[in-house]
Amino acid sequence: MGWRSVLVGAAMALALSPAARAGDWTVRFDGAGPLKIGMGFDTVNKILGEKLARTPKELRSAPNCFQAEPARQPGLLLMFIDDVLKRVDVMEEGIASERGIALGDAVAKVERSYGEAIVRAQQLRDPSEQTLTVMAGGGQYALRFETGKGKVTGMYAGEWQQVLHTEGCLSK
Repeated sequence: MGWRSVLVGAAMALALSPAARAGDWTVRFDGAGPLKIGMGFDTVNKILGEKLARTPKELRSAPNCFQAEPARQPGLLLMFIDDVLKRVDVMEEGIASERGIALGDAVAKVERSYGEAIVRAQQLRDPSEQTLTVMAGGGQYALRFETGKGKVTGMYAGEWQQVLHTEGCLSK
């Protein structure tokens, strides 16, 4: 087998790996793609096959919390507390929830998909807009959708307490 065959094979393997395929990055209550809420930082790095960087403690708003964006899946922001994955934030269109909701979708689609399970609240930044939150796992996990002008503008998944925060890591 020549070097070109090896390169083509390696490129195909990388393209087909779970960490490399955007289609495999469905956001669930308990994680996204191959990542599961509760995984340690080192485990996440191993699964991703990359080196996420920890924010230096002196630059963090809370000493035990930081967020990192995986290079293999741009558009996701991972929140770690005490080096444990606690929340996944969707930052770009094209990444959908397990029921097919993505940034830019109509609020009506969220309402059809999650129905009576939705808890509504006014947004603090803009009281004319809402957050739509759905709890799962007996209250352990949640998905939160922020809205603007009738569309989904933000999506957050993970542990209930962290999903409720409207900001990332909070100062103590």
